[in-house]
Amino acid sequence: MVLGFLAHLEFAVCFAGLFVWSLWRFAHYRPKWRQGVLDLFALFTVPIVLMLVFYFVAIRRTELGAGPKYQLAPLLIKTASYMLGGPASGQAAGIVALLAAAAICMVLIWLMSNRDDDWIFYAVVILAPLGLIAIRRPEQLYVRYFMISVATSLVLLPSGYEALLRRGLAGLGVALALLAIFVAGNAAKTINLLRFGRGQYLSALHFMEINSDGREVVITSDHDFRNGMLVNYYKRYLERPDQTHYLDGATLHEEYVLTKGGSLGAEWLILHRFDLTKQAERRLWE
Repeated sequence: MVLGFLAHLEFAVCFAGLFVWSLWRFAHYRPKWRQGVLDLFALFTVPIVLMLVFYFVAIRRTELGAGPKYQLAPLLIKTASYMLGGPASGQAAGIVALLAAAAICMVLIWLMSNRDDDWIFYAVVILAPLGLIAIRRPEQLYVRYFMISVATSLVLLPSGYEALLRRGLAGLGVALALLAIFVAGNAAKTINLLRFGRGQYLSALHFMEINSDGREVVITSDHDFRNGMLVNYYKRYLERPDQTHYLDGATLHEEYVLTKGGSLGAEWLILHRFDLTKQAERRLWE
């Protein structure tokens, strides 16, 4: 659990699921409450103490940067669709998301009917983020924030898949068809990742380096924090890293004022866009 917290703070939902499930187990299977309390103390003291230390030392003063506006329903649909290898948007994404939600509910009900209390852990981990969002809507929300819940769902679903395989030839046929769709959807995304990489940032910088008019490669963007960080990180892999420079908006504006409009500025402009249909904003400094 300590390693989980250090890997990603979202592991808190997994910790919550383990804690609630453990409470249930100790309440129903420990003959003495004292022994149950001692067992809980032995299991959870170390991760709770280290989690508190981690929070007060490294997390408490963390400030979230600004992010894009989001719509909750499309974001949840994208997350559920991605879980089964579906598309990010459109009617197909909605259908896949409904299938994912229905499959999770059916497997949870199946575990409950078989008196398997593992459903408590799965239900808490999967539903806790939704409950937190309902209580307090976060300013920024991304698909990756549901990473632990999605991973837990993928551990849960094979239980129902196993039950489906035991339903004779009809169940076997349905199970194989679902497996084929799942593999095909994820294979397409994996192929694109292997083909294009994650963002093609280095390829874009190579293009700028090759096609620059002068010896210096001067780059700017409309989002200094994100794009400036990417340029400064990836330029080390270029042939001329020392001649590749990122100029932030404040520096460009200062040079423009000092030279009374005579500054050459930057040769390349990177636009920060989540919606690819929007056109670049034109801005003139006076």
